Amino acid sequence: MVTWGEVYLTRLRGCAALVDQELGEIGDRDRSVRLVDSDARTVEEGFDRGVLELDDDGRVRTLDRRQRPVSLLTDDPLQPCWQTLAQLAAYVELLRLGYPGPAVRFATGEDELALDLAAVNENGQVLVLGIARAEALLLSRVEALVPTFEGDGPRPVRSALGCDAHRVATQLWATGAPYLWLTAPGARRAYRVIYGATICLAPVKELPTALELWPYGFVGASPRILDAATASCG
Repeated sequence: MVTWGEVYLTRLRGCAALVDQELGEIGDRDRSVRLVDSDARTVEEGFDRGVLELDDDGRVRTLDRRQRPVSLLTDDPLQPCWQTLAQLAAYVELLRLGYPGPAVRFATGEDELALDLAAVNENGQVLVLGIARAEALLLSRVEALVPTFEGDGPRPVRSALGCDAHRVATQLWATGAPYLWLTAPGARRAYRVIYGATICLAPVKELPTALELWPYGFVGASPRILDAATASCG
């Protein structure tokens, strides 16, 4: 029986063929930890529903026309970008939850804080900040380190893991997002974000519903991300 993971790999091989290359060998660890069938199925559902589209160069487009280019593959050697698998699956899940399409921003540019995923209001204020990583272990490290940074002067960061958590903390401070959603292949963790001298992440069972976030609906096109810190200064 063909699994959804194999269906997804077939898509990746097709993307590699578009650039006249072959997809590299997928190791046993990647197959067991990162190639999660449920996420692959969700992504394929997104393509079937038309909320995800594949460009001629193998890049993926969502309904967010402001997004930066996102590839399913990494270069040298050509391998799956596992973070993108989780990111795309999470995007489709938010739409499945009834979040309005224009309210869900995907892969924003550097001028919009370079967010993986965000649910916003009509003014661009981030209501849910989504973070995507290649595997669940990385989420645990982000969860543990984010609360160690202070808003008015983060301590020096020397490790790559610390840099990753610092980036997430900076995005939280900048957006003031009340909810954080950590995603990786096969893993979803939601938190209520409490801001003080440091950030406190309080686990919640599920994300808020669309009705809770947009009680009067959502009108208009996708807005630019609002930098809460800059807005408060202005």
